[in-house]
Amino acid sequence: VEVVDLMGQIGSGSLPVERLPSAGLALAPAGARRKGQGHALERLSQALRSMPMPVIGRISEDRLLLDLRCLENVAPFVAQLGLLKAALA
Repeated sequence: VEVVDLMGQIGSGSLPVERLPSAGLALAPAGARRKGQGHALERLSQALRSMPMPVIGRISEDRLLLDLRCLENVAPFVAQLGLLKAALA
């Protein structure tokens, strides 16, 4: 896990290419060979989306990126992270 600077897309419509600076987390599977990283990232992404408070990220450069710009309440997000271990078992 690494803290990273990100550029988030503002939206579509009249500003489809405008970007907004943000910060986030970059998650990469530990010990996975390059060949197996895509599968591991997809499993992690699915597990996060399946949580009680779904977490949506994007896969880029062999990492799952979570943009935290719109995360207003950190406590519920952090509280449910313990569920990942069971979801990925």
